[in-house]
Parts: sequence; C-alpha cells; structure tokens
Amino acid sequence: MTRITAVIPAAGYSSRMGLLKPILPLADGLVLEKTIGTFTAGGISDILVVTGHKAELVAPVARRLGAAIVYNPEYDCGMYASVQAAARVLPQHTEAFFFLPADMPLVTPATIQKLVAVFAEKAPDVAYPVTGGKRGHPPLISAKLRPAILKEKKEGGLKALLQEHACSVSEVAVNDPGILQDLDTEDAYRKVVVPSLADFPTAAMCEEIWQKYQVPDGIIRHMRQVARAACLLAEHVNSGGLRIHTALLQAACLLHDLARGRPRHADIGRQIVTDLGYPAVGEVIGYHMDLPAVYTDKITEHSLLYLADKLTAGERFVSLEARIAAGEERFQNKPEALKMMRRRLQQAMLVSRQVAAVTKRSVEKILCGEAGIRE
Repeated sequence: MTRITAVIPAAGYSSRMGLLKPILPLADGLVLEKTIGTFTAGGISDILVVTGHKAELVAPVARRLGAAIVYNPEYDCGMYASVQAAARVLPQHTEAFFFLPADMPLVTPATIQKLVAVFAEKAPDVAYPVTGGKRGHPPLISAKLRPAILKEKKEGGLKALLQEHACSVSEVAVNDPGILQDLDTEDAYRKVVVPSLADFPTAAMCEEIWQKYQVPDGIIRHMRQVARAACLLAEHVNSGGLRIHTALLQAACLLHDLARGRPRHADIGRQIVTDLGYPAVGEVIGYHMDLPAVYTDKITEHSLLYLADKLTAGERFVSLEARIAAGEERFQNKPEALKMMRRRLQQAMLVSRQVAAVTKRSVEKILCGEAGIRE
C-alpha cells in the first residue's frame, strides 16, 4: 500500500478574509475540521497541519482530530515557508504527500482516492486533480521532490518548483468543483455557508449600511472595537470546541448601534437589519442591551456581542469590574438605573465565566494578551 501523508497549511494571517479561516464554522464543523475530514474519509491517516499565525488557536482543533502539528516560525513569509516546514518533518516512510490549504475544505474524499490510485499505478512526480480543464488542489507530490523543496525558497512558490522539477505529471479528471474553490474572502465564504448557516452582510456590506443610515464616525469606531473583541472571543471558544458563527457575529457587532441615539435603539436596529434581509443578525442586535436568561447559560453569538459591548467603553477595552465601579458612582442617586446597571453587568459576568470555562483563560487575558486588543 502506498504510504501517503496529507499536509494542510493553516499558518496564514487570513488577511483578505478578515476572520481566522481555519476555525470558521461550516454546516457541520469548522473549516479545518472539514479539510482534515476530507483526508480521513479518503483513507489518509497521516495528516500534518502547519500552524503559524494564532497557532495556539488552530493547533487544538487539529489535535482533537488526531492530526500532527508542525509550527512554521516564518509564516509571515508566505505559503512556501509552510511547504518547507512540512517537508522537513515528513515521516521517513512517506512516498508522496498531498498539499491542501486549510481554506479549501470542499474537496471530496473521492478525489483523494482517485489521486492515490493513480499514484499507486504510475508513480508520477506529481498528480493533479483536473476539472473543466483546470488543475486544482490538492496536488499529490512524490517524496522524491523533497530535496528540491528544501534546497531553497523558490520564486513563484510551490507551483513554480513543481513546473521546474517534476519530470512526470499525471492529470486526473475528477467531478469535483471543490478542487478550485477556496474561502479566501468573506464573499467566497458567504457563498459557501449560506443557507446551511444563517445569512449575514460582509464587513464591506456593513460599511455601505453605515453610509446609507449616516452613522456617526464615533459610533462606527465603537462598533469596530466591539467587533474586534467579540470575534477574538469567538476564535478562542471555537478553538475550545464550540461553533460560533463568527461572520454573523461580526456583522451584528458592526451594526448593533446602527440606531444609537434613538429611543429603544436595539429594537430599531433589529428591525432595520431584519428588513434588509438578515433576520438572524437582527435578532442578535436586538438583545445587545438586555440579554434574556436563555442566552446567559450558554455561549452564543447573542451573548458574545452582549459581553463585548459591555467590555467596550467608546473605543477602549474596560474590565467588567471597572464598569461596575464606574456605574456604582454614576448611579448612586438613581436607584432604578443602578439596579438595571447591576443586572446587566452581572449577566455579562455570567457570560465571561462561561468563556473562561471553555477557553481556560480569563476574558481579560484573551483581549489583552499578546495577540489581543491593546488599550
């Protein structure tokens, strides 16, 4: 039996997406889980995930599924650095390896099986899946090319190296559009996950909504900061085993104060966003001022927006303890307002403790840690 390793690079910044791609949810799991599952279902048991940016969040997801981890310290140098990091630690028994970026989770197991069969029969230097006349991912690369991969950083990356060094190539016809589909942008992700997950406006679409409703700059800056905090919390809880719809949460954060300054602005904002065609986002927005008890005993998009909003004063992170102390002083002569403030911040405390239980880190450490939010 041909001995094959699957290499999944998951080290990049996700800069075009704006959200950490490997731990975004799909219909039945996270993106990285789906990519790993493609190989497992295709009969590949040796799976190696290359981490880099936010490795501490990506690695636990891979480990839960039995994948090995290699850290690429040069992840800011581009994809080829991940190719080399994987090549250095390939098991000695490896005869060939797949190379499939984590953000290409739609490849089918049948494609993996066909490539393995062709490699077993012909032993080419590279076998490419092809659909509609186009080569896609993942190439299956002979371990004979490993020395060339390790020798130098190739201008043009892995594609250029394979073109130069692969003496024999097999093109394997597959009926699999997933070999050409990546989730490089929020628009691409949205097309894939809707309708299996609730629809949401992208960050760019939220900016258009701000313009339409003439949202003041100060409120926009506040909503951006709330989105940063909430999405960072979502990344950590997803890493811990949850499946928060991070893109929907981001949209709710970026629009939650859309009607700020008007009476019952949360309800008005909910209605505006619902009328725009995003009822799930509208519902999250509607509860950002008062969180029903049903959302205080579990972590949801609703509770993460609620918590992030309470942790953000203007554009600055403020601990819940500091918010409570400030509220006690501000409302000391207003008993009803004081009672409401205490209730809301106690709810936020409950959510904060749940986040800490899942992530094994306090909310303060998450938001103000090395990769978190600076005051």
